[in-house]
Amino acid sequence: MWAAAGVSTLGFLVCHHLVRAHRPSRPLPDGAVPGPHAYAYLVGGPGRTALTALTALHQADLITIVEKRIVRVEVPAPAMDGGDGSGHMPSPVETAAWALCRPGRGAPGPRTQDRIARSRAVRRLGVRLAEEGLLAHPGRAARREAWEAATGLAGFATVPLCLTALAAWASGDHPDAGWVASLSAGFGLLTLLSCRFARFRPERLTEAGNRPVQDIPSGTSDTDQALYEVAAKGTGTTAVPEDLRRALRRPDPSYVANNDPPGLGGVGL
Repeated sequence: MWAAAGVSTLGFLVCHHLVRAHRPSRPLPDGAVPGPHAYAYLVGGPGRTALTALTALHQADLITIVEKRIVRVEVPAPAMDGGDGSGHMPSPVETAAWALCRPGRGAPGPRTQDRIARSRAVRRLGVRLAEEGLLAHPGRAARREAWEAATGLAGFATVPLCLTALAAWASGDHPDAGWVASLSAGFGLLTLLSCRFARFRPERLTEAGNRPVQDIPSGTSDTDQALYEVAAKGTGTTAVPEDLRRALRRPDPSYVANNDPPGLGGVGL
């Protein structure tokens, strides 16, 4: 009985924590406009954010293209902090993207874009959008549903086993039934861990997150405006440099990265 109660309590506490984490903790103020990289995430997902970051780095001469390979340009540390006198202030996403670009021979464009899309900085951007109520993050909603399902399954699997073993142990006919009751806790825990392998649903926009993507925002500078164009239209806009567009072209036009569900805002990558 104690084992069953412990498993049920653990499942309830985890579900309660994930439900609270899924609620917007700092809603975006009315009239506020997401930045270019956040807007790109809402429109096209992590891959589009990686594209805007690479475009910003190319415009700042922090990367170069050599035979369809993206090569990082080594610069002093103050340049990455906006202290080079150019007025360029890289965002955390751009800083992480620059660090993931390889120096020397560089790396193919699609591979670099995928690495940036999977980076911690881009994942944190998705979490922030979820906290602002613009994105239903799969790390919140899907895990909550998986834990709820696993908790119910653990209860059905643990309680009958525990009660049967305790009844047999109390009757005295089976004195070794006590260890069976203790094993029921481990069995229930293994059932809960089964949600670790659950397949989560892709990210999706909330009602609040669907409003900012209806129109292209106006940037505060020419650079921001160009990045908003890239975020909205992808490589189909002239704001993406031609050499960068060629480097990012994938061999198969129908290719979609497994980590990058297209069209969070109804627009494909």
